[in-house]
Amino acid sequence: MINYYYSCFNTTTLFRVYGSAAYKALGYALISTAIYLVFYYTGNHLDGNPYGIAGLKQYELLDHPYPVSVLIGALTVVLSAKVTFSYNRFWEACTALHNMHSKWLDVALTMAAFHMQSKSFEKTCPPSFGDHPNLNDNLVLHRDREQATEFAVKATFSTEDFSSEESTPTKTPNTFKKQEGGKQSKTKATISIHAAPPPRGLYPILEYKARKDRHNASSANGTSNTTVKSSSNKMSMGMAKNPVPTLFLQELAHLTSLLSAVALSTLRCSNSSDAIAPLVEFEPGQHWPHYNSDNDPDMQKYGYKPDRFGRTVKYLFDISRTKSERDKYNAARPFPVIGGISDREAYLLQSARGGAAKCSLVFLWLQEFLIREHVHGSIAPVAPPIFSRIPQYLSDGHLWYNAARKMAYIPFPFPHTQMATLFVAVIVIVMPTLMLSKTAVWFGLFLNFLCVMLFAGLNELSKELEYPFRGMPNDLPLNLFQAHFNEALLTIFGGYHPDSWWEIKGDA
Repeated sequence: MINYYYSCFNTTTLFRVYGSAAYKALGYALISTAIYLVFYYTGNHLDGNPYGIAGLKQYELLDHPYPVSVLIGALTVVLSAKVTFSYNRFWEACTALHNMHSKWLDVALTMAAFHMQSKSFEKTCPPSFGDHPNLNDNLVLHRDREQATEFAVKATFSTEDFSSEESTPTKTPNTFKKQEGGKQSKTKATISIHAAPPPRGLYPILEYKARKDRHNASSANGTSNTTVKSSSNKMSMGMAKNPVPTLFLQELAHLTSLLSAVALSTLRCSNSSDAIAPLVEFEPGQHWPHYNSDNDPDMQKYGYKPDRFGRTVKYLFDISRTKSERDKYNAARPFPVIGGISDREAYLLQSARGGAAKCSLVFLWLQEFLIREHVHGSIAPVAPPIFSRIPQYLSDGHLWYNAARKMAYIPFPFPHTQMATLFVAVIVIVMPTLMLSKTAVWFGLFLNFLCVMLFAGLNELSKELEYPFRGMPNDLPLNLFQAHFNEALLTIFGGYHPDSWWEIKGDA
């Protein structure tokens, strides 16, 4: 997919050739212009008619523009329907993928939340308000959260920006105490969560150790009082006991990521049963894949060398890439999987024939894993009607995957495509007769060029949108979708909310 930005008079979009339907339509317009000039000079040579085709007025071939207008109106209806349905296919494919990822991410997040309420976390989980019902008897209690009170994060920063004492945030503990007087007045910190990443990145697997290290450093400096220190020690003990995510969470993230990667790879390679769509191990924190894969520098490390001039020429003349070229192109765009893919997984996936079979196999692995872990106590003993939503969410995601397969495996209807292509060719020939009969010569030349380019451009536009998963370069950025999905999956390693540990302070 081409990511573009508006500029002064939209010059950045006007002069882009690769991926443009307008420049592909130039060929039709130039051919029609050549026909226009042939008709004009042939007419001048035969009967001295300076305005049109030889004998046009004598035989009254086109005494009025209405006949051509009927043809143009019919072609407009055909092209409008084709463009509308092509755009609907493109947008419906994008919607299906986002809904698919939404449902499968719901499964992972919900199972992670259930898992953190299991018996494995009884000694490390945060306190619950339900275990202290007496707190609700005092209606004047308020909670002090640990937060920065005299500090605002800059839009962009480096480690040097936080070196001075003035920029050091002051912390208030997570406590409950009686509120004295009216509402509590507190300086609010203005913190942007999108400004810039931390110096090394917030990678959830490493964050457990980072939290423990930060707590140990603050305790050594004596910045915490006794009450809060006791509360934080519980959290620190829990993190030290589980320095990395549990095996359940790791397997859950791997199978969910694998399911998404296999689904997207089968959508991309829907036109060939032996096409190449490799999988690779996901590395957190890498830069996002480019919207347009041709501009992604990571493709070169897989041996792909883009020929910018050659690809543009092939694109303008509608020359399809050979199977070898497509395989090299797809091999340089592997789908990342959290935890990688084992040899046994690869063997079984290769044994499954067809995209539906491959995706169904991973779907089975994930669903069996969730049910097995539920039966054997890896999650909290939730009620069966609540747990039944998990298979339902998983099934909903599979439903949206099959909705996307509709656009990947079923081409635009051939009769409609043939009719639109045929009458675009007819307009290329007929349009000059209309312009030569009813307009001045050179203005007619210019108008003929624009009209033919418009009709041909609409047809080329619909062709660019018909195949949203493999219509390069206007295909959907599947690698970017997979990277976003993987990063979202890593949040299940983030543990409990950082302010979940609290203590009752004072005479509350």
